[in-house]
Amino acid sequence: VTTLNSDGQPIADLERFEGMLVQLTAPLFVSETRNLGRYGELTLSAGDRLRQFTNSNSPSVAGYSAHQQDSAARSIILDDGLSVQNPAEYRYLAPTATNASDYSVRAGDTVAVGVGNIRFSRGSGGSGTEAYRLEPTIEPLFVSQNMRTDTPPATGGSVTVASFNMLNYFTTIDAGQPICGPSGNMDCRGADSVSEFNRQHAKTINTLLALNADVVGLMELENNGSVALQSIIDGLNAVAGAGAWNYIDAGVIATDAIAVGLIYRTSAVQPAGQFSILTTATDARFNDRKNRPVLAQSFDAEANGGRFTVAVNHLKSKGSNCDDVGDPDLNDGQGNCNVTRTSAAEALADWLGSDPTNSNDADILIIGDLNAYLREDPLIALENAGFINLLDSAVGSDAYSFVFAGQAGALDHALASAALSARVTGVAEWHINADEPTLIDYNLEFDRDEAHFDETIPFRASDHDPVIVGINP
Repeated sequence: VTTLNSDGQPIADLERFEGMLVQLTAPLFVSETRNLGRYGELTLSAGDRLRQFTNSNSPSVAGYSAHQQDSAARSIILDDGLSVQNPAEYRYLAPTATNASDYSVRAGDTVAVGVGNIRFSRGSGGSGTEAYRLEPTIEPLFVSQNMRTDTPPATGGSVTVASFNMLNYFTTIDAGQPICGPSGNMDCRGADSVSEFNRQHAKTINTLLALNADVVGLMELENNGSVALQSIIDGLNAVAGAGAWNYIDAGVIATDAIAVGLIYRTSAVQPAGQFSILTTATDARFNDRKNRPVLAQSFDAEANGGRFTVAVNHLKSKGSNCDDVGDPDLNDGQGNCNVTRTSAAEALADWLGSDPTNSNDADILIIGDLNAYLREDPLIALENAGFINLLDSAVGSDAYSFVFAGQAGALDHALASAALSARVTGVAEWHINADEPTLIDYNLEFDRDEAHFDETIPFRASDHDPVIVGINP
């Protein structure tokens, strides 16, 4: 049974247990860790961790509503019982002595809560989600069901391509002034201080090196020409050696504050010809005031000269409204701007079919943050155009790269042309970010304890998990 909180969100209706001491006889799954640092809470769910509806179901108003009700009915918040935000010490971060010293609670782990009191509140200091909370009277026992992996899954192939959303990598410090973007009048994102940027930069470089890919498509780069990309290349080459890495210099791309980019390992591949960019000017169906323009570049493998083209994407997000273009949330699970993303996907397929990089080769790989789950219209449009959804083929509806509102789903994708699909040797997600609590990322907001940050490990380098593809071009 569910009810609505004062924000109109469905929550489990546990009023009959409010104020009572209860016992939970079965372990619950950790579904979200986002608010562990600020509010001292974890979202728990019965039966399994929560999943996004359209990751396994076709869009449907009735189906999505039933899914949201079911997710709410199975969820409860584990609360530390503190009424203050951002306490000096964090509970539930590494709560059991049997775990390794570098253990962090992750979404997908299980917890035997045992005994506690049921309370209804909005959370620490009157902030956060208004819901029923369990405040344990016996220390919860966490079990690491979703173990960290220090190295990415093997995908084989002579060339490895990866997609990585970088959580706003800005070399311009966000001091609160609107000085970013190509016109210099947009809000900056990313690091709020030099100290934060140094932490972000170091962790980003170490993560990219650990990713061990030959070509990496990047999202959420500051759109400041070559400055942000050069910063990354300088960091990589400082470790890997001079000239080991390079980037495609596409300059300032359109008008958004963020852009996509491409970096590559020079010992593995070399650019073949010139890059090409898909914008509204190329195809009116691609709205570059909403979607970030697509960057495509062909490469030749150093090993055998095999040629392939990589197209890096970052389509409009679900959370930003598109009411100005008549594209609202239809409550079918696809969020805002679905038509905008779908039209962009259709334009992308046609554009790639025209061989925009003059590669004279049919091996094409679409990568990036499409801001659409597996069964949503933009992915279906690309599949209808003949592209093979590699994550769906290899992992299926359990694929995920992002956790939103406690529900996991795949927003980051890799799709191969029919010609290239036969040359794909493996595809995988490296779950280093989406499952991890935000309090271990580079941010220092809310007087966060710096001791929980470790730049040498890849975990929580971003909020999206990278997708990796092995190919034999």
